[in-house]
Amino acid sequence: MLDPNEKAVFDGMVTQLRADDPRLAQRWDRLCRPKRRIRTALAFLLWTTAPLCIVFGGWTGLIVAVVAAAYGAVLYLKRGPGTGETLWPSHRKPRVAD
Repeated sequence: MLDPNEKAVFDGMVTQLRADDPRLAQRWDRLCRPKRRIRTALAFLLWTTAPLCIVFGGWTGLIVAVVAAAYGAVLYLKRGPGTGETLWPSHRKPRVAD
């Protein structure tokens, strides 16, 4: 873990780098956010495998199907724009030790 002073210096360097190179900042932001298409495709994959788990898995398959369907719903609901966080949010203020 970084010392608060080192963290403040690091946050200042990242802020300066974001200001100097906006294309790099855009790439960082994209790395932190999962693709919407991937989440949607994974949700549909989970929903289509849920009935197969019930048919071939019995009671255990039913439990797996419920978990898969619930997680598919979570993925599908999180696919909207602006849900990902950036690596270094610019609105955060560094803490300074007293």
